[in-house]
Amino acid sequence: MKKLLNRYFVLFLFIFPSTAMGYDLHITKANEWSPGSERLISESEWKAAVAADGLLKMDATATAVNPQTHELIQISNPLMASWIDPKTNEKHYFHYHHGEISVKNPSENAIKKMKELAVKFGAHVLGDEGEKY
Repeated sequence: MKKLLNRYFVLFLFIFPSTAMGYDLHITKANEWSPGSERLISESEWKAAVAADGLLKMDATATAVNPQTHELIQISNPLMASWIDPKTNEKHYFHYHHGEISVKNPSENAIKKMKELAVKFGAHVLGDEGEKY
């Protein structure tokens, strides 16, 4: 039972990354970060930005290993994209959800990438506490 609960907890973290421990940054058109913003990045804007970017790729499946059970876990989201930092080879997932894009615990280079994208959307990057990056 414990193994099953661990697996579902990790799945939960992938599906709802903003509820997990850690810190998210959000690309948003809203003046304040909130899940119910009325100023949204459209799905078509997001898809076009990913298609135009040489390093950002639509990646509908995120794969991770449960650190406790070492079990391989995969999550599907058709609007998720991944970006591999060309300097460090670290992979970041960009989660498109309800008109905003979130990245959990982004590196400094991932923050730079988020800022580049924000400019394309006429948006900005906000932290969980509303601070601007």
